[in-house]
Amino acid sequence: MEIKTIKGEQKSDALLEKGMEILWSKGYNATSVNDIVQAAGVPKGSFYFYFKSKEDFTVKAIGKYFDTMFPPALEILKDKTVSPKHRILNFYEYRTKVLKEEFDCKMGCMGCNLVNEMAEHNEEIRLAVQMKTEIVNSHITSVVIEGQENDEINPDIEATNLVAFMEDAGRGAMVSMKEQDSSYPIDNFMKMIRTLILN
Repeated sequence: MEIKTIKGEQKSDALLEKGMEILWSKGYNATSVNDIVQAAGVPKGSFYFYFKSKEDFTVKAIGKYFDTMFPPALEILKDKTVSPKHRILNFYEYRTKVLKEEFDCKMGCMGCNLVNEMAEHNEEIRLAVQMKTEIVNSHITSVVIEGQENDEINPDIEATNLVAFMEDAGRGAMVSMKEQDSSYPIDNFMKMIRTLILN
């Protein structure tokens, strides 16, 4: 029976934090276990004590990424003092601001990056991203439904389809943003979202 300790959890968390940054910037195939342990300053044996493989590490890093990055955006969606349509707009404005100001239009979304690279080659990684994406989409969808019930958002469009379109367009904009090294794709995405939600 495996016994977890606070010290052990701190070490595995440190590995995840450092490794997540490398996976995010370099991708799965360009990241080695040696890269991760060197960044975390731990022996290689420590990696295999906490993680079965690089794949296992990546799946857990995806979980940590979403658990770290999504809560501030979720708070925006949950803020009942703001109307549903403006919560949707504020949510996307927040994510656009992070991409531009914190990541300088270069990093994109780690989950999107990994699934673009690995979806055809690794089912565990694909499913890990899909599961987190579905959770994010469900939160956005609940706000869209609320807005439709209040006649703030067009009720003629099925809420899950609208959210899927917005999220797919956002992912595409992030890819183009990195390709062009420019904020134009996500600025244009945000402009389209405003048109879609406010009209």
